[in-house]
Amino acid sequence: MFKGLAQFLVTANTPCPTLEPSENSIIRRYNKPGFLPGASCSTMGNSDYSLVDLFAGCGGLALGFHNAGFNTLIANELHPDPASTYAHNLLLESPEKMIVGPIQKVLKNKDIQAMGIKIGEVDCVAGGPPCQGFSMAGKGDPDDPRNKLYKEYLRVVRKIRPKSILFENVPGFANRYGKKIREHLFSSLKRLGYIIDDRILEAKKFGVPQLRKRYFCIGIHKDFHNGIDVCLPSGTWTDSEIAKLTARHAIDDLDSYTQRGGYGTGVIDGPENYLKPARTKFQREMRRVSGTTKQGHTWNTRIPRHTDIVARRMAAIQQGATRESLMGTELQSLKLSQRHIPDDKFPNITVVSIPDDYVHYNTDLPRTLSVRECARLQTFPDHFRFLGRRTTGGERRKIDVPQYTQVGNAIPPRLAESLAIFIANCIEN
Repeated sequence: MFKGLAQFLVTANTPCPTLEPSENSIIRRYNKPGFLPGASCSTMGNSDYSLVDLFAGCGGLALGFHNAGFNTLIANELHPDPASTYAHNLLLESPEKMIVGPIQKVLKNKDIQAMGIKIGEVDCVAGGPPCQGFSMAGKGDPDDPRNKLYKEYLRVVRKIRPKSILFENVPGFANRYGKKIREHLFSSLKRLGYIIDDRILEAKKFGVPQLRKRYFCIGIHKDFHNGIDVCLPSGTWTDSEIAKLTARHAIDDLDSYTQRGGYGTGVIDGPENYLKPARTKFQREMRRVSGTTKQGHTWNTRIPRHTDIVARRMAAIQQGATRESLMGTELQSLKLSQRHIPDDKFPNITVVSIPDDYVHYNTDLPRTLSVRECARLQTFPDHFRFLGRRTTGGERRKIDVPQYTQVGNAIPPRLAESLAIFIANCIEN
């Protein structure tokens, strides 16, 4: 039988934050049932749609789906760090729904059968298999064994036969190496009876303040299709709305580190009270649960204790210096890329797992972004708490999935919510 998260935390040797705070703790009171996940908290107990979430990560896709009226029936994630974050935020009362471990070992067909799930009973199976083998940003190993994990996704779909499916990956999934993997995904889903559509979507067109592009494929089973055109929406925001979503508009209320004492301040976990009120519509939406005034609080706000050299290098980057222009000076760096985020423009970046790729716009305190600021740019609300280590390095990169990586690997909840709403509208009730 598979291991639920609660059992995994007891038996595994890997340190992992507890998911069950005491009855009197602020965590229990703050995350009371019905108070999560945020934008549509009331759907948690009265959801009309069921979700099986594969390769679930920290829960970005699930948060969007929950906000649209879905509820997680089962989630599977390889690593305990993002699994703990997911369960704490989205499955606090039922962490056993999170199944931790390799999908091919902990979610076999016999395990699915033992759960008593009937064909056509689940409303959606969603997931995004690991993408390093397809990513244009990575080394792109054509023999990376993770390239075949999409077949595990198809296996679960074949066993459950849900009413709908959502598949997500990097843009390179559609065409890298000429392996015709996209065509295999298509033909497999069509043989199972799904009406499908796919395209590369830009997160900014769904109100996400970053330039994130991802491949999506959705499918509605012909037996449950209500006749609505199965055609992925290309966006929900206009160009003029996107232009107004500047970095300052999105994250400026979080920039209170000078008041806190400078570098090294903030908290790895939390909670920590706000020092600024929410001033823009976006900020108020991200703080709707955690509090729009100084009385509210959030999590994961720590910034690094930068050395003098690093701080001066970042100040130079803010002024337009490049890696090449700093070579041969005391400020030179081995980093291949480090970019300044202007305060008055749309953030032309993609949030990634390495925190020092981008430099905050605050010229009084040049620095990298906090986990919370990265999460904001991904449209995670401020009450969403990330567990595990804040960051890691060296050999630990092969073991840990720290907070920054969890955020960088996630599907933006606001984008996921739009797709979930579209899928729900296509399913015949």
